[in-house]
Amino acid sequence: MVIILVVFATLVLYDLPRFIKNKEMANAMIIYVFFMAASLAVSLLLVSGKRPPGPSEWIEWLLKMIEVVK
Repeated sequence: MVIILVVFATLVLYDLPRFIKNKEMANAMIIYVFFMAASLAVSLLLVSGKRPPGPSEWIEWLLKMIEVVK
């Protein structure tokens, strides 16, 4: 997992100056960071042997959180 984190950090640090120098729009940067973080999270879950939660689990968690389902 440490190797994945190092590769992820290297890619982000390598691409970040290009975004800053070209003065890309903030939306592009936000979308880029979102997809990189989501891909890192899924990769780390898969490497650790856990599968990512499905949409039904997210909905169930949300309903339990707002106390619709006990």
